Amino acid sequence: MTDTTPPKRPAAAPSGVADVRSTLRREMPVSRRWAYFDHAAVAPIPLAAARAMRQYAVEACREGDTRWLTWHGQTEQLRTHLAALVGAMPEEIALVPNTTIGLGLIAEGWRWRPGDSLVVPANEFPSNLVPWRNLARRGVEIREVPVDDSGEICLARILQAIDSTTQLVALSWVGFASGWRIQLAEICQAIHNRGPLVVVDAIQGLGAFPIDVTQSHIDFLVADGHKWLLGPEGAGLMFIRASHQERLDPLMIGWHSLEPSLAFEPSGQRMKSTAECWEGGSANTAGLIGLEQSVQLLLELGANQPESRIAAAIIENVAQVEDKLLSAGFAVHLPRTLQHRSGIVGVSLPGVSPTKLRQACWRQGIVTSVRGGRLRVSTHAYNNSEDIDRLVQALQDFQRE
Repeated sequence: MTDTTPPKRPAAAPSGVADVRSTLRREMPVSRRWAYFDHAAVAPIPLAAARAMRQYAVEACREGDTRWLTWHGQTEQLRTHLAALVGAMPEEIALVPNTTIGLGLIAEGWRWRPGDSLVVPANEFPSNLVPWRNLARRGVEIREVPVDDSGEICLARILQAIDSTTQLVALSWVGFASGWRIQLAEICQAIHNRGPLVVVDAIQGLGAFPIDVTQSHIDFLVADGHKWLLGPEGAGLMFIRASHQERLDPLMIGWHSLEPSLAFEPSGQRMKSTAECWEGGSANTAGLIGLEQSVQLLLELGANQPESRIAAAIIENVAQVEDKLLSAGFAVHLPRTLQHRSGIVGVSLPGVSPTKLRQACWRQGIVTSVRGGRLRVSTHAYNNSEDIDRLVQALQDFQRE
């Protein structure tokens, strides 16, 4: 079995983009075989996460739950790290299985009245549409705002859809197909000026770009860890601003929702006053322990810093992908302005199915996806010029066939 013991991490965060890229790449053994450009789907996990999850499995096998307090301490450390990552307080963070669950808890927990409305862009990933559409059965009007093919979220259209009945506006930080990254502080403040609160699906940006829920005026934020956070599937977070927690009814409550949760008293009635109340019962401990290591690694590399080198490395990669593929005759689809770019690039070749492009990449050891009728290339900070050259070469070889 391949040794998954991680290399020793540096005592201080690397100072430059090149240092961050090489440090993170050493933690990502996937790069030994694959040019991996599918972080917007499911990312590989770093060595440290694999090691932690393997250790959990061994301990659970050999020791049963005698190590439970240690595992619990690791998940609480994750809560603290996630709070640091998004600029929140630990008591505002709930550990949830995935984005869908988090959005569903908000959608169903809000105290809707017949005639209330919600505004959401029409091009959202189903996880940020289905829970809201499902509220029609409760008399809630769902206003889906049209979005151009570019994926640009037009603030004026959002504001036009808001009136006195609008309770919430739900937005993705980054479009899953277009890669369009909204400027959260600007758009959230404008929405607040009209009255509603803002729910952000952050799964396509969190870990890649810095975010501060306080400075950005975000009310609720949800994300799974298996994309840009480089964590395993089934482990994520839900941020509920402390001042809003009393406005959201807790759903799927259980023993872990009670205070104290370890009393296991059938007569217990006092609910926790923190976001933990929404966690309900037993968690995906192995996944949370793995995610804790991934988030810790990203924090060590400065992922939460305003001038994030991880974000800078991703933007550099996107520029290389754009330049080299345009030179090779491919159409490249991404926002023109840097402030709206993410790690997602759409690629197309006139008259050619994007599925065939993906298959051509796969045969050459390059992992991509197809979304929005295009080949989707999603690059993280550890991808380098060699990975990008492999991608371009594979697509050029396909052209010549």
